[in-house]
Amino acid sequence: MENKIKEMLLNDEKISLSKISKDLEISMIQVLREAPTVKKYNIEKIDELFEILRGWEKVFLLVVTPNFVLEIQDKFPKGFYAHGFLNFHDKETSIGGHLSVGKIKEIFLVKDIMFGRESYSIKFFGEDEKEIFAVYVPRNEKKELIEECLESFKKL
Repeated sequence: MENKIKEMLLNDEKISLSKISKDLEISMIQVLREAPTVKKYNIEKIDELFEILRGWEKVFLLVVTPNFVLEIQDKFPKGFYAHGFLNFHDKETSIGGHLSVGKIKEIFLVKDIMFGRESYSIKFFGEDEKEIFAVYVPRNEKKELIEECLESFKKL
């Protein structure tokens, strides 16, 4: 499967990983595990990752459910652990909530194509192999990737 994914990426530089998933009739997580444009991130460094994200000017947070795609652009929030959750309560951002960090089983650093443009994201997957949420390198008002955030992403 890995070779098929590589071949598809080589033959079409504008193909997205989600299209590969559909065309090969395999799950997105399987594509992420095998695509050469994706790196796995060490789950044990998740708090360090969240600290890095807090340093970005803003993030583009995406949560996809079967019936709703939630998009938020704001500073990544500070959080604290209590009652089995990482609780995001930060007056400096509109992003808030409670994350069960222990349920995150895989984190991927993804280079992809979205709507014909290069895209970079950090995708968090649960034990059910479904995406919990994703954080994208944000874009400026000209729809260009914010360079400082992109450089930070590339260092992960």
